[in-house]
Amino acid sequence: MGDIIHSLIVLPHLKEKFDFIVDDSFKEILNYNPYIKNIVPVRLRAAKKEKILFLKEFIHFKEMYYDTIYDLQGLFKSAFFASLATENLIGYKNPREKIASLFYNKKIKSKKFYAIERYMELFEIKANLKEHPKLLFYKDKDFEILSKSKKNIVFIIGGSWECKKLPTQKWIKLANNLKNENVIIPYANENEKKEAVKIQKNTQNVHIINLNLNDLKALISKADLLIGNDTGPSFIAWANNIKNIILYGCTFNNKIIENRYSKSIEVQKSIKKGLMVMDKIDVKTILKKIDEF
Repeated sequence: MGDIIHSLIVLPHLKEKFDFIVDDSFKEILNYNPYIKNIVPVRLRAAKKEKILFLKEFIHFKEMYYDTIYDLQGLFKSAFFASLATENLIGYKNPREKIASLFYNKKIKSKKFYAIERYMELFEIKANLKEHPKLLFYKDKDFEILSKSKKNIVFIIGGSWECKKLPTQKWIKLANNLKNENVIIPYANENEKKEAVKIQKNTQNVHIINLNLNDLKALISKADLLIGNDTGPSFIAWANNIKNIILYGCTFNNKIIENRYSKSIEVQKSIKKGLMVMDKIDVKTILKKIDEF
């Protein structure tokens, strides 16, 4: 999801609306977006495990046709399937997976560090990336758990890798240091719920809530601050110019440029999946970052 959200940085700079091909599991993140012509859902994640579905997606892409497709993901699967639907596939000369470049008709060499810069390079757009308009949209909703008298702070405690997750005890300590504020923890699955309940039981100011993607966008966009692991939902705040602090352990910030809304805390400057170092992040460091806003 994070890659999808970061790629939206290009949309306000395009002269026309584009179709956006996205995995079905994440299509809701793009709903209501005025910059997108059509959302085209595919099931490539699931197709990796199901041979019949792989064949169905192959046929699906063969039945599509676009004059031009931009492959922002730079992976073998995205390049291969996109090549079935166009004769003009544009991608990176140095994509994330080298084999992907074999499918491109036009190759742009990326020289930039941050992901959002590389996306702009692919479209050959130059712009100030420290300022951007709202990038995510949603059907509005009111939330009773939002406080009218205290600051509303969202914790994003999940992560696709265990090594991306701040330990539960750190979240508890952080919430207790923010005892005068209203802390909200949205969860998406049972594992996140168990952790959220544990944090709630050991604090006095934490509310937990199960949300779909639309309502998650709405909640975060109404918050005063988000503190989260390096995971897709955390970047909703960056996309909509909500103050945020992203925590990096076995990964680092090669995704977004820090600005007046976004700050990061890193343990290291590399990506080492499985390296359990999030416990090295001191709660005092997070509190200092909050004070910087």
